[in-house]
Amino acid sequence: MTVRRFDGAQKVPNGFSVTEKIDHSPDEVWTYLTDFRNARDWMKGVWAMAQTTEGPLEIGTHFSFNARGKERETRVTALEPGKQIALTSTQGGVTAVYTYSLAPAGDGTEVTLNAMCEATGFWKLLHPMIAIAMKQSDSSQLANLKAAMSRCG
Repeated sequence: MTVRRFDGAQKVPNGFSVTEKIDHSPDEVWTYLTDFRNARDWMKGVWAMAQTTEGPLEIGTHFSFNARGKERETRVTALEPGKQIALTSTQGGVTAVYTYSLAPAGDGTEVTLNAMCEATGFWKLLHPMIAIAMKQSDSSQLANLKAAMSRCG
């Protein structure tokens, strides 16, 4: 697993990037990753996640989830089926964007998570700490995804 921090030179909001090779085909990884009923198996602190808009997975699809005892919402803000999905959540003055990208890698799939956050108002003062907390909490998502998929066979 590789973890790297975005640098401010590219004017990218604080965040982190993680890459993991998973020994399943891109189609298998995509199917598991985007079936968000599985989220509790690989997203630390998420107890349940459900689609709240009708229809297929597309840009604008909304989900509700329970994380660490609090109800939250996220929406799909970018989608390239089989290759990339971005989920965006806003809580107070903090917006987080988690982008999951898939690429074939030999007999498996390389999955990359780019997580970024932006803060406004009072939250700008806490922005550095929020970014660190995001990294500590969520940089293991892809390792957890890999482990969950290996348990499924």
